[in-house]
Amino acid sequence: MGALAAELGVKIETGSRVDTLPSGGPVIVATSLDAARTLLGDDGLRWPSGRTTLVDVAVRTRRGDAFAVSDLDAPGWVERFTAQDRTLAPEGEQLIQAQIPIAPGEGKSGGLARAHHLLDLGYPGWRERTTWTRTAVAAGRTGAVDPPGTSWRDRPAIARGDGVFLVGDQVAAPGVLSEVSCTSALRAVRLALGE
Repeated sequence: MGALAAELGVKIETGSRVDTLPSGGPVIVATSLDAARTLLGDDGLRWPSGRTTLVDVAVRTRRGDAFAVSDLDAPGWVERFTAQDRTLAPEGEQLIQAQIPIAPGEGKSGGLARAHHLLDLGYPGWRERTTWTRTAVAAGRTGAVDPPGTSWRDRPAIARGDGVFLVGDQVAAPGVLSEVSCTSALRAVRLALGE
């Protein structure tokens, strides 16, 4: 894909910080709203996002582990990603990832407690089978959160004027999580090409 883009005249740079936009043609900016706000000098590029406790766990394989566990009482999701891609963990192990939204003012420990509860439900004996684990909190990295009374149409527009188009998971495009990035990218390309 990179070779074809270069053959078509697309300039591709990696490993360097972008602090100004190129001139002379359409420009697609694919980054976070925070970075785009600085790069484009547009303070209006803001949209709420969430805070999530993230838990990654590698466990020794056990027959009967759930593919996914969804919390129906509170927001939370746990998934065994090696169910669809065995290459994500060494032979005989499974990779399980949990995403547990946490409320403003709530600490990581609250999310960890809820994640551990869901892991207990879907992956019996996971603690004894754990070979590796990692935890983190993602703030403002969970995609758009549309406040009551708003929709994706109210988020920052893809077309920013003067041939500049914005792509990401918090812009005015339909979808969920990474789907918003893909949908906005397709729309930006169509707009840049004048379709």
